Amino acid sequence: MNFVRKLISRKGGLFGWRWSYLLLAIAAALFFVAVGRVPAIAQANATVVVDFAAPQPNIKSMSGFLYGVDQNEPPSNQIQPLAPKFWRTSRLDLYPRLTGFGARFQLLLSDTWGYGKPRGWPYDDYGKWEAHVRNLAKTHKGKTMMWDVWNEPDLRDPFWKGSREQFFETYKRAYRVLREELGPDVMIGGPSIMKYDKGFLTAFLNYARSNNLEVNFLSWHELNDQEITAIASHVQDARRSFQQNPAFRSLNIKELQINEIVGPTAQYRPAENLGFLHYAEQGGADAAAKACWEPKGGGKNNCFNNSLDGLVQPGSFASRAVWWVYKSYADGVGSRVRSQTTNPKVVALASRSNAQNQAQVLFGYFEQGRSSPRASMTLVLKNLRQLNLAQPGQPLTFSISRIPDSGEAVVKQLTKLTQEQIAVSDETVRLTIPNLKLHEAYLLTIG
Repeated sequence: MNFVRKLISRKGGLFGWRWSYLLLAIAAALFFVAVGRVPAIAQANATVVVDFAAPQPNIKSMSGFLYGVDQNEPPSNQIQPLAPKFWRTSRLDLYPRLTGFGARFQLLLSDTWGYGKPRGWPYDDYGKWEAHVRNLAKTHKGKTMMWDVWNEPDLRDPFWKGSREQFFETYKRAYRVLREELGPDVMIGGPSIMKYDKGFLTAFLNYARSNNLEVNFLSWHELNDQEITAIASHVQDARRSFQQNPAFRSLNIKELQINEIVGPTAQYRPAENLGFLHYAEQGGADAAAKACWEPKGGGKNNCFNNSLDGLVQPGSFASRAVWWVYKSYADGVGSRVRSQTTNPKVVALASRSNAQNQAQVLFGYFEQGRSSPRASMTLVLKNLRQLNLAQPGQPLTFSISRIPDSGEAVVKQLTKLTQEQIAVSDETVRLTIPNLKLHEAYLLTIG
């Protein structure tokens, strides 16, 4: 079986024999070629084009979390590199720690009340519900935080036993108390339903409009690991249909939030996590939070074992593979440049400068529907000279590291697959990387 290697070099050249050597090294280090039957599903192909002369300004980071920590665990040196911008929890005692990382704090109000027990449901006694909300508002008046009224009211078991209309009333009662106690600027929103359900959202917003309520952030969850590619279109549809719709102007919808992303089968898979981050960012969401699920081997849910939603190992707090995805994502989000792919399951997020002052491309191949176990990617790097990383005629260092699909195993450092110094011209560089492994991610750095 032959690997495809192609170089397009023009004036100034790329020293073709050296580039071919790099490709051979990548092929040798990255990929195992099996002798045997051809797989039933043909290998996937993709061309990814990165333009380092096309900055993408005002990109909002999708690095966010749901619970996952305690007062001291995981240690701050495992959280700070991820630069979290959003945290959703009911742990008001953690407000100083979480905001200290630079994260905006979202209070999950329904978790402070409970789901049926011991207080019953808000619609059993709206007066008690209002008193609960008022007490919290008064106690925490000095904190800058968003108030998420209820979690997944479209999921009967376990989060909501009442009717849709009773949830709407619950929102109204909480909203009016919060406005009364905290004033016109406090961010109140929802409905934080379990999926993008346009019918539910429309009914909720129509009710809010009819009752002179605001929905300062409109929120839902994206937890279907087989619909990752739909996330961007959901956000864009919500923007057109609701946020930009003059009919809903009175609701003052300031943000569109996906306040839970990543489902249970994808929770440890690097490429799938990258896919969620990529499509949430591509859609222009204002915030996202990684959901948490049961560990594979049993034990406490990853929300409550201080594993940072499964990114680190409980107890030792050593990094898992997905921690490296979030770390690499955070390193590059501030200098994003345009990248485009011909295969929606092969995605890349490119940046002009990371924490080590290197350009980088974080890429991976995730599963959706029938997917070949491997894919071939042609990576087209345009306008490298725009990076000002080297003087004309001086070489740049190209390195590729692997973020393995290793589940709950510890990954202390990324394995560097290849590194080579290449002198480049102002023209386009094409690198064909064969056999990207399904579920894995890779980090190309250029410096």
